[in-house]
Amino acid sequence: MLAQVLLTPTESKRIISKAVARLDIVKEAQAAGTIVLHPCSDTYFLIEELTGKKPWTDVWVCGVVVPKALCNEIGPRLASYENPETRTGKPNPNEFPHTWVIKQGQLSIGEPLSKILEGLGPQDVYIKGVNAIDCEGNVGTLIGNPVGGGTISKVMKASRKRGFKIIYPVGLEKLVPFPVKDVAKEARKKYYEYGMGIACGLLPCRGIVVNELRAIELLSGATAVPIAAGGLGGAEGAIVLVIKGQREKVEAAIKYVEESKGAKLPQLRTANCHDCRHSHCKFPVKDKPWL
Repeated sequence: MLAQVLLTPTESKRIISKAVARLDIVKEAQAAGTIVLHPCSDTYFLIEELTGKKPWTDVWVCGVVVPKALCNEIGPRLASYENPETRTGKPNPNEFPHTWVIKQGQLSIGEPLSKILEGLGPQDVYIKGVNAIDCEGNVGTLIGNPVGGGTISKVMKASRKRGFKIIYPVGLEKLVPFPVKDVAKEARKKYYEYGMGIACGLLPCRGIVVNELRAIELLSGATAVPIAAGGLGGAEGAIVLVIKGQREKVEAAIKYVEESKGAKLPQLRTANCHDCRHSHCKFPVKDKPWL
């Protein structure tokens, strides 16, 4: 059987979350371990898949790409996570307080990232969205934090030491046409003389990658092939897929696609660029008519 379906970027996030929640390592962590999630649009729906409830927090995303710029001034002041004893004026990734933790079916928020990582082991998983995926399935994430490699560098280092797995849900809207390892060399944030928003580097990330194609396979056993992308009127960034396979598998895939249609993320509120307090924002905002 052949079927043609369309997923907007937000709908892709929903169906990918359904698939990630059904990975064996995630089900094992849910039953006898800990699931840790970095708050972002790629993990927002996953909280509901795992707990049956939406995240109860104002901080559901940390750093975004919006039409005006790359921005980190969202909701509560994220740069406030500084240890008073080691205050430097810059955010300390070890003190990041917005991580979502699911243990024994219960969601908790507020524990410093360093303390969370100290308690993880081989039975646990960490899940984070990324900003780029290449044609080989390699992924990378933008790093706007001026302190080292941000939270994900701490997580990858801890993963190598403690043995927990890292999962990266990512939609094909983020496909880049060159290898991530090559384009990462071009993202030299310290040398930008101009930038629309936060100056970012790109950090290649290792772990388990789940995109729409892998999600369809995991959920139904059918095969998905992208045949077109983009659109208008809300379909910007959408992906058109052909799903093929045995009838029962394709019909199962259609069921999951239809369950994901109409998915909506919470309203996003970014600060006025003229009021921005980030010293590492490179955007010269004067006289920009689109602001």
